[in-house]
Amino acid sequence: MLKGKKFLYALILSFIVAGMLAAGAVPAGAAFNTLLKDVPKLSGVSEVLYLISLDDGSVVFNQNENQRCAPASLTKVVTAILVLEHSRDLAEKVEAKAYCIRMFDGTGSSNAGIKPGELLTVEELLYCMLLPSANEASAILADYVTGDIPQFVAQMNALAQRLGCTDTHFANPHGLDEEGHYTTAADMARILQYALSGAFPGNAVFEKITGTFRYEIPETNMSKKRNLISTNRMMNSGYADYYSKDVAGIKTGSTSQAGECVAARATRNGYHYLGIVMRGQKVKLKPSDPMEKNTAFVDCKAVLDWAFSHIRLREIAAKDQVVWTVPVTMARSHDQLQLVPNQALSALVPEGVDSGSVLIEPVFEELPASVEAPVKEGEVIVRAQAKFAGEVFAELELVAAESISRSASMYFIALAKQAVRHPIFQLLLAAVILVALIYLGTIWWQGRKKRQEKQMRVLPDIKLK
Repeated sequence: MLKGKKFLYALILSFIVAGMLAAGAVPAGAAFNTLLKDVPKLSGVSEVLYLISLDDGSVVFNQNENQRCAPASLTKVVTAILVLEHSRDLAEKVEAKAYCIRMFDGTGSSNAGIKPGELLTVEELLYCMLLPSANEASAILADYVTGDIPQFVAQMNALAQRLGCTDTHFANPHGLDEEGHYTTAADMARILQYALSGAFPGNAVFEKITGTFRYEIPETNMSKKRNLISTNRMMNSGYADYYSKDVAGIKTGSTSQAGECVAARATRNGYHYLGIVMRGQKVKLKPSDPMEKNTAFVDCKAVLDWAFSHIRLREIAAKDQVVWTVPVTMARSHDQLQLVPNQALSALVPEGVDSGSVLIEPVFEELPASVEAPVKEGEVIVRAQAKFAGEVFAELELVAAESISRSASMYFIALAKQAVRHPIFQLLLAAVILVALIYLGTIWWQGRKKRQEKQMRVLPDIKLK
């Protein structure tokens, strides 16, 4: 019965979120970074924090989300996407080439013990790559897709560009530190949002594999069966400081340049989030701690728990709420036009945040100095932004609250004024004045001539002696 209620709650919430999007509320930048200080158990050590809603794309926290970082094994997410976009048969057997294994000799990096000449399916190799983060599996898959790893890397960069990642460049398919190999939390979020969307044909397989904690590879031509365990300790109940029952994958990473990284998706009560932490560290958070802790896991869990406990979908602006006014000209009985949201605005906001604590104001660069009548009710006038603590978290449109008719007399007066200022009118006026002056000059000249002739006629005859 409880599960049924949770399902119904989640279904209702999904409809509300869909309605919010249809209503014109557009998620924007982070709104709640000022509340990071209120997140309990946040280490304060990890450099990059990024938390977004997978329901509407709105950002909850975005600390250094555009900072270029070495991605470590988060790279393997991109490798998996390309494999799933190209592979038609996950059961196809792939032979492990020796060079794909030997290239990692001496690196001490993670592997799945795959041997040269061993046959595994594409799906098994994906499990090897995404659970224990086996580097040789990523090289084998890259070679399988293109027959040439550099060519595969070129496709990785093409994918990043296709998804709008402007601060990302890959140099390999596995994530070991290398010059020119970097991304950002914001770009990684774009990549993961694609991987988790219906637009990605391998979405279901990707979610299944990255959400698996333990997987058994059957016996192969060269190895006995082996158990794979996910490196994501947020899914491992044996690690109380990291474990979260809400987390369902996705990937971790760790190198000397990248530090500790994790990208995790989580769901609770119909809310869905994606948390990304990069450049974490392994440190003792308290002097009394017996062991060092991975701050990427600590901080990702902290922000996810806070969001689930404090973020709710709420209406923050009613449809009839007057947000702004602008002067109106040519109107019969109005000198101001009231602006209201085009639809009621709902957003994912923290508890205690409502219409009273949200500032909605127009984008002033786009705000007209005045609006000329006639104006129709509902006519879009300007974009607006919803802000909390000075940060934008949603965008909407402001429309005319009512229809305002035009004053005919004011309109014709304005037309006359406009006509007088027009260069053509001024040219015509000058021509008319010139013609009038010529006409008047001609009349004056003719009159003068007539007066002279008249004077000559009235002079008395003078006889010469």
